[in-house]
Amino acid sequence: MLVYQPYDRAPISDVALDDAASIQTKLERAQRAFADRSNWIPAYKRIEILRRVAYLVEQEHEQFALLIAREGGKPLADARVEVTRAVNGVQIAASTIERMAGEEIPMGLTPASKDRWAFTTKEPNGVVVAISAFNHPLNLIVHQVIPAIATGCPVIVKPAPTTPLSCIRFVALIREAGLSEPWCQTVVLDDVALAESLATDPRVAFLSFIGSAKVGWSLRSKLAPGTRCALEHGGAAPVIVDPSALSLAKI
Repeated sequence: MLVYQPYDRAPISDVALDDAASIQTKLERAQRAFADRSNWIPAYKRIEILRRVAYLVEQEHEQFALLIAREGGKPLADARVEVTRAVNGVQIAASTIERMAGEEIPMGLTPASKDRWAFTTKEPNGVVVAISAFNHPLNLIVHQVIPAIATGCPVIVKPAPTTPLSCIRFVALIREAGLSEPWCQTVVLDDVALAESLATDPRVAFLSFIGSAKVGWSLRSKLAPGTRCALEHGGAAPVIVDPSALSLAKI
């Protein structure tokens, strides 16, 4: 699949598409990694990996900004801001791991709970599928992928088909930082039916979706029983176009 610059339609890169067999392989790989509790990544290791990811992205700050501008058509100044926000997001996630704790539940309040002790602890939920959008091709990926890694969940991320390059590079840096492949995988799809099959697979414990309300609510209605989800449908921002803008467009 060719990826084009939106402002002149010049091709940037040719990216291989995933198919149904590839989706099944990646889901099985993620599920197998999560099912083996001895394979879970300890908190200190997740902190190390995320700090390393933040460092690696910062080292490629300008390259990422140029890539965002090229594949998404965003002004370079705004693309640079996006990269800075992405680095900050990874850093925040790393520091948040240190505060991910359960709590003690008050007991002894009734005769039945006398001399008893209760507490909660937090554990990863399972395989996460993240479906992202085009308008922030790096920072949205960070918002979806990094929380999954921070909590110890394997994640499969599907970037928008028009802007997959920032995601692919970001995931490559995650692996360079020390996270093994089953814990963070990318799928590139331009087939709606395949994307739906990924999101609604019963092995998926959590769906993170950024996109239109129509698609998001449709996917939510088709999730396997017990699958949790977070839907982000963007904002509603009215725009008034002055007639002078039309005349300028003709110049």
